[in-house]
Amino acid sequence: MYSPEKLHPVAYLGSVVNGFKNLWIPIIIVLFNSREAIFSGNISLKYFLISGGILILAVVLFGGYDFLNKFRTRFWIEDGKFIYKDGVISNREKELDISRIQSIDFNEPIFHRIFGAVKLDIITPGEGIKIDTIKKSQAQSIQSILYNEMDQLDSAVEIGAYSRWPREEAPGESQSEQFVTLYRMTGKALILMSMTSGALGAFLAIVFGFINLIGANFLIERYFEVFEGLVQNIFLALGIAVLIFITAGYIMGILILSIKYYNYTLKMKSDDLVVEYGLLEKKHRSVNVTRVQNIIIKDSLIRRMIGYYSLSVTITSDSLDSEEIDGKVELLPFIRKKRLYEIIDEIFPNYHVELPERTVPFRGYRRYFQVMLSIIVIITGIVQYFWFGYAWIIGLAVAAVFIVSGIYSARNTGYKIHEDEINMMATGFFSRSHFVIKHEKVIQAERVVNPFLRRADLGVITLVTAAGMMGSSASLKFIDKEDIEKIWNWAERGHSNGEDIAESDQSMADQ
Repeated sequence: MYSPEKLHPVAYLGSVVNGFKNLWIPIIIVLFNSREAIFSGNISLKYFLISGGILILAVVLFGGYDFLNKFRTRFWIEDGKFIYKDGVISNREKELDISRIQSIDFNEPIFHRIFGAVKLDIITPGEGIKIDTIKKSQAQSIQSILYNEMDQLDSAVEIGAYSRWPREEAPGESQSEQFVTLYRMTGKALILMSMTSGALGAFLAIVFGFINLIGANFLIERYFEVFEGLVQNIFLALGIAVLIFITAGYIMGILILSIKYYNYTLKMKSDDLVVEYGLLEKKHRSVNVTRVQNIIIKDSLIRRMIGYYSLSVTITSDSLDSEEIDGKVELLPFIRKKRLYEIIDEIFPNYHVELPERTVPFRGYRRYFQVMLSIIVIITGIVQYFWFGYAWIIGLAVAAVFIVSGIYSARNTGYKIHEDEINMMATGFFSRSHFVIKHEKVIQAERVVNPFLRRADLGVITLVTAAGMMGSSASLKFIDKEDIEKIWNWAERGHSNGEDIAESDQSMADQ
């Protein structure tokens, strides 16, 4: 890997695909405008040859440039840097300092898997590198060499020496022999996770994307033709149609998520973590635990009732090319509570993870739902007056849901400070996010107090750590002023000039 390497030959085939991909909109427009001549059979051979010739020429021009760029692409490791070069007319060169690499990931789309190829993504706090198509063995070798060299660089810092070359793998030493499997998701857990992970939302995302492509009017017309023919009452027909759509969508969503997270596995070697998952497109994501900015344990009301949680960490990256620009890496998407904390203790022995204490005083409860409640009352009143006489029933039910959700959030919000570490429980709509943050990782703290909150001796405080492009924020809303001061003083400790600590007196919409 210390001499320039080339892309996989399949990458050149991808240039042809990219040529068609860049032209699919013009092709659709031409076919749409010529639809009458095509279906009537009146299209002339001359028109066909000219159109086909123009298409082939455009594919050659667009795809040919991409082909030459990939043919000239080279990458290698040299003097503690990962170097990537490409370009046709002008040459481009990127150098990544290996010591700053946060994650080394590779994906295996189903087409690439046929040829033993993968896509590689190297993420750093600054600009990362995405390599289109390389051999899987190359990606594994790069991942192993880079992590070995990072370990040596870290060791060199500790002993004041620098070793230029990393340890090479011994003959026969494989990736599976190096990494120890910490967790593998069972089939039962996979189905339960899919059922409680927004399966309907995954299906709807695909459906709305399809509707956006072919047009909603066509589907809606056919939709009502079918169900109005079966049921005479328009409202009953609509209700049945929606029920069938939601049921089918939920089942399809479960199938989609099950395929996506198939055979989810978490592995560890020294300070390096790797997650692998996927049936059709297999993904490999990695992270070094020493570069983790914070730990996030999440649950929803349903998952909490059945005793399952998820574990994520955040890393720093400003790259727009990385798959997760928010810097979040999901380590354990669905795992029982007891096993979760056992793995956390094994992976992060220097973290003190404990359940935060409830902090929101009773006078702060109503602020979790009063704004949404006001909006619901206004909308319900308008609908009730102009269109539907029984809208108040629906409005009352929706209001009750948001009131219960607000009380749930207030009862679960809290924090716990332990030496150089803080545990914060931020809440949402029947969901909780438990942040574990080291003091050294806090890059910004912000407290918000407006006249309404000041009168009630309440406030809002947010701690921000580096993560992706936007940072990772943990907010505690409507907690007592004394608790705000405790967290503020903890976050401010060690900032001599206080330039990263900001205070705001702006009004909040959800006061």
